Amino acid sequence: MAYAAAISLKHTIDRLMIYFPMNSQIMESAYKELELLQIELKRLDDIDSCNRSVINALDAEIREAVCTLEDVMESYSQGVGDEKAVELEICSFLKTVKKLKWNYNRELKCPSSTIEEDETDNFGGNKSTTVGLSDQSEKIRNELLDWHSEYSMVSLVGMAGIGKTHLAREVYEHPLIVQGFDFTAWVSVGPTHQIKNVWVDIAAQIECKPRNLYMGKDMFALHSILKENLQGRKYLIVLDDIWSTKVCESLISWLPANGNRRRFLLTTRLEGVAEYHGSSIHQMRFLSNTESWDLLSQNLFVHKSFPPQLEKVGRKIAENCEGLPLLILAVASILCGLDKTEEYWTKVADRKTTTFSEAYEKISKVLVTSYEYLPQHLKACFLYMGVFPRSSEIFLPKLINLWTVEDFLEPNHSQTSEDFAMVCLKDIVSNSLAIVCKQSLNYIIKSCKLHSAYWHLCVKEARENKLFHVLNKLTDCFKDYMESHRRLSIQNNILFGIREARDSMATTLKARSLLCTGEDHEYPVPICLNLMSLKVLDALAIRFYEFPGEVVKLLQLRYLALTHNGKPPPSISKLQQLQCLIFRQYHNIKMLPEERLRFSTFLPEDVWNMQELRHLGIMGSNLPDPSKCAELPNLLTLDVNADSCTEEVFRSIPHLKKLGIKVELQPDAAETLSCFQHIGVLNELELLECVVVNPRLRSQVVAPPEHLSNLPWGLKELSLNGLGYPWKYMSAIGSLPNLQVLKLRCSAFQGAEWYSRIGEFEGVKYLLLEDIDLVDWTTDNVICTHYGMRRSFQQLRRLMIRHCYKLKMIPLPIGSVPTLETIEVVDCSPSIFVSYLKHPPQVVINNSSWIKS
Repeated sequence: MAYAAAISLKHTIDRLMIYFPMNSQIMESAYKELELLQIELKRLDDIDSCNRSVINALDAEIREAVCTLEDVMESYSQGVGDEKAVELEICSFLKTVKKLKWNYNRELKCPSSTIEEDETDNFGGNKSTTVGLSDQSEKIRNELLDWHSEYSMVSLVGMAGIGKTHLAREVYEHPLIVQGFDFTAWVSVGPTHQIKNVWVDIAAQIECKPRNLYMGKDMFALHSILKENLQGRKYLIVLDDIWSTKVCESLISWLPANGNRRRFLLTTRLEGVAEYHGSSIHQMRFLSNTESWDLLSQNLFVHKSFPPQLEKVGRKIAENCEGLPLLILAVASILCGLDKTEEYWTKVADRKTTTFSEAYEKISKVLVTSYEYLPQHLKACFLYMGVFPRSSEIFLPKLINLWTVEDFLEPNHSQTSEDFAMVCLKDIVSNSLAIVCKQSLNYIIKSCKLHSAYWHLCVKEARENKLFHVLNKLTDCFKDYMESHRRLSIQNNILFGIREARDSMATTLKARSLLCTGEDHEYPVPICLNLMSLKVLDALAIRFYEFPGEVVKLLQLRYLALTHNGKPPPSISKLQQLQCLIFRQYHNIKMLPEERLRFSTFLPEDVWNMQELRHLGIMGSNLPDPSKCAELPNLLTLDVNADSCTEEVFRSIPHLKKLGIKVELQPDAAETLSCFQHIGVLNELELLECVVVNPRLRSQVVAPPEHLSNLPWGLKELSLNGLGYPWKYMSAIGSLPNLQVLKLRCSAFQGAEWYSRIGEFEGVKYLLLEDIDLVDWTTDNVICTHYGMRRSFQQLRRLMIRHCYKLKMIPLPIGSVPTLETIEVVDCSPSIFVSYLKHPPQVVINNSSWIKS
């Protein structure tokens, strides 16, 4: 965590120099030393073999030194201490870090003296039993034995413990593979394995001699041995648990291809390694609940039948393993030595025993390697995902905003923090550490989660590295180390209702973040608002009757999320460092419509003085018109009520990228809204979403459809819901030159016929139609021009149609678009496909309830 701490301190120095000018020379010295420190810490990413325990200890010392200086600087910014004290602390910091950096560099140069133990996916259990892998095993065997295949390399990729090694071993030992190759070799690689050792292992197996006979040979001698034995032969080499493409590069470059008669089978956790050399990739899946139960029961009662009274609760235990074979086997090994009674197993299933905690610990050595060998800039980002409750869905906008305000990110000059955060998340997913839950129409990640085993690892590592502390029960509030933590994640909001717990939290004066990530709390409870160093206050799950006035005293806040029905005071503008402001209203079911309307406008004009705001989420509420010359130059995303879509507001947010508009019509609404009348002034807008909450299908009330022609030409993604516009106005959208994603939901457009013309929607790649009453969708036929074939939606890649019960068919010109990859249909007429079934290679049909398997 020293690397993340260094980034955070650099950001703190930047802010301090802006708001509290100090001795620039000494501040620049500290900044340069931090940059040199980062370079030194980053070297660990390129070194496989070193004493990780010593390195981690030094990392902790460096982190403490960096955090101590940051505490002093932030105290100074709050009026505590003087400039001289800060300068003295910086001088002390420079001396300490130089010494620690020298020790760190020395350890990096020393090779590890310890022998790495095998950390493959195998873990006890009945090794002869394969559950859920037979279909994959056969497919892989067929690929390896297909001598006409374009792939000489097959990769199994997936999370640690998912069964990659087991599957590879089954394939490797299958009689067809044994008979199909002249030579086979199995090499367990691992993150610290040297290339020469791989060559030694292969040579020893091919010549059937002891490994030590080859250790003294150089690479050229080993190459000669392998070439002599493998030339003109069919051979298979399995590289198990591979972490780098360097090994693959050496083997592919030096070993004979023999006319496409060599094969490599890789197992890896890293998608980047799996994709090397155009490999045929097999993404390992988690076991289903039924398969999980089969694996658990087979390893609990190997030689006798399973007691029927334990089956129901046993299935629940298996389900709690979330499809990870290694965890299932670990749980089975623990349960074998415990009472096999329904009462005790029920406690296990409800997590009222230590069984799952023990199982997580048993497999942690296998899992932790994925974290240990993450690049430095990803480690804090990954661990931070543990602030969300176990197995919970993590939504990307919130995660990215939190990463940003926590100062974990250091993008280059050509990237925004948000873009860099998205790259970091993709890297974490590609390292098989996070699971994608939902994707957008254009395959961008919308939400993800951690497997419970990795969540446990994150919480443990974060606690040891003082990144954050999780509070789930009362005893968590009285740990000796709690007061030294800089972030508290309260995953059980009932704790705020217990005075002892609340008082204990109030003593964590170093806390920078208070994250209430548990389930929404129905009744108001007091929370700790006396922590003056807070940068992050996420209390969206806590209900406040009124805006808590103490919040405006938290001058370091950069992220604020609250649920309340009050009006923030003008003094909220004192929060000058705030970047993310999210307000959610609590709607009382007894509230009358006129009362809802009264609550809809609640932000003071002073919000326009908060110049650092990047993300403003007040969906269903209003943003007041700004005073003359006022603007929010850094605002990138805005979720707001339709009444705020005025020319004055839009001209004051010139760099807005994403806009969400909520339209909530009143029963007697008659006045026309102007959602799109002035939207053209948002020249940098890329994403627009407009939702009518209670659609009455009165487009003249929502907004005149003629205003669609005002949509910014730079718009890339458009989502409309419930507007009820006539289809003839789709031409205005069709003319947008940069539009790539179009989503129409819940009668966004209304009527039986839609005619799309040639030249419209030329750049649209992803189209969603959902709950639309469309009957006949027709397009112009394809025409041939000097520049080639032209048609409507000529770049379409993915078409999704859901719950369009009246739609007769997809137009033939749409179904025959050359770029079309998938058509996904849910609950529509079977006849919808008649128009394009002549071209089956162009489409893949998924998720249709009327298709029989």
